[in-house]
Amino acid sequence: TATIVFLHYQEAKKTPEKNIAGLLCSAILSDTLAFRSPTCTGQDREAAEKLAEIAEIDDIQAYAKEMFKAGSDLLEKDPHDIFYMDFKKFTAGSTTFGVGQVTSMDADELAELKKRMSAYMNDTFSEHGVDMLFFMLTDILDESTDLICAGEGASEAASRAFHSAEDGRMYLKGCVSRKKQIIPQLT
Repeated sequence: TATIVFLHYQEAKKTPEKNIAGLLCSAILSDTLAFRSPTCTGQDREAAEKLAEIAEIDDIQAYAKEMFKAGSDLLEKDPHDIFYMDFKKFTAGSTTFGVGQVTSMDADELAELKKRMSAYMNDTFSEHGVDMLFFMLTDILDESTDLICAGEGASEAASRAFHSAEDGRMYLKGCVSRKKQIIPQLT
């Protein structure tokens, strides 16, 4: 959306103010995981780079790293809040399932969260109103996701979809997008 907004600025032959350019650039970096997501387009990268110039952001990758670090600090949050930060429900046939996701640039933070979130999902499974739960712990720097599963058949479904599993969890190298890399395989 931020890319489209910037394209409208360009079509109108206008330049966003410095603070607006910074916001739009930040939105693109956030949504594309600093250009690492398969959902990132060439237009996204080009728009973010132009917006960074306008916003006087000298090093876009260093800026993105600081932005993700500031937005992280997940260990201070309640597991319920973490779980629902970015959670969506889906239906495949007669099965409903939910997929949540958090992103971080801190592998240690994600390792600690894995324990907490797995326990939370198992303890509160019946409260979520789905047949299966999946939770993505996405490491932006490693460009990977540790997928946690809960519910009857969830581990088996994930094993079939991704061809690996270990104790209800799986490590998915190169997987960062729920929309393009998780949902199509699960459905």
